[in-house]
Amino acid sequence: MFNTLTRMGASGASDYEIERSLRFNSGDSPELTRTPSGAGSRTTWTLSFWIKIASDDLGSHGFLFSTGANAQNKVQVNLESDNRLTFEAKSGSSTQAHIRPENNLRDISAWYHFVIRVDTTDGTSTNRVKIYMNGEQLTDFNSDTFPSQNTEFEWNKAQEHNIGKRTYSASYFNGYMAEIHHIDGTALTPSSFGETDTETGQWVAKKYSGSYGTNGFYLNFSDNSGTTATTLGKDSSGNGNNFT
Repeated sequence: MFNTLTRMGASGASDYEIERSLRFNSGDSPELTRTPSGAGSRTTWTLSFWIKIASDDLGSHGFLFSTGANAQNKVQVNLESDNRLTFEAKSGSSTQAHIRPENNLRDISAWYHFVIRVDTTDGTSTNRVKIYMNGEQLTDFNSDTFPSQNTEFEWNKAQEHNIGKRTYSASYFNGYMAEIHHIDGTALTPSSFGETDTETGQWVAKKYSGSYGTNGFYLNFSDNSGTTATTLGKDSSGNGNNFT
């Protein structure tokens, strides 16, 4: 697992650039790990992240975010063998949510920006989990089991959370990740993290200026002097929610 410099373009409006990404080489069993000291909101939160898929990860499972003790009690965001990003949540072996948009991520030269917006308190079932890619909400699904109202997920519990690995077994992501934001307690849209470049029409990153909540964090991998929780895994949100 090593740090590499990437540039995903800058907006003419904000001139914001992502300077670093983290390379996850699945053969090295890479992972980032954190166990919150207390629970945050288990009904309302946002994940924003950029990924680039390694060529040898096409057609295999790659786990981006994961928590939970076993296959019956979990939350995970992963790339399925059909190259679709999937959000899955279970409790006591019952499926709480299983959302897999139709979009196939097959372009190994591209950076993809995803926002996963969770608010299970919403009165409309299809609003309780929303997935956005490059600024656009994905609404055409290969699988679409939405959670019941006020469902409490395993995410944000006081238990181990992983990036780049499935928590309860050794299965890893192979590719790059950058600019990871977790917002605890607030459901946001992509406009908080990106915008359309007025000159090129491309979706590009912008600086996030909001709050993060109790268990929120921001990983930008700016310190590659070591692989500790205060260097490569340092939380730059100000919360001190560092990852080992």
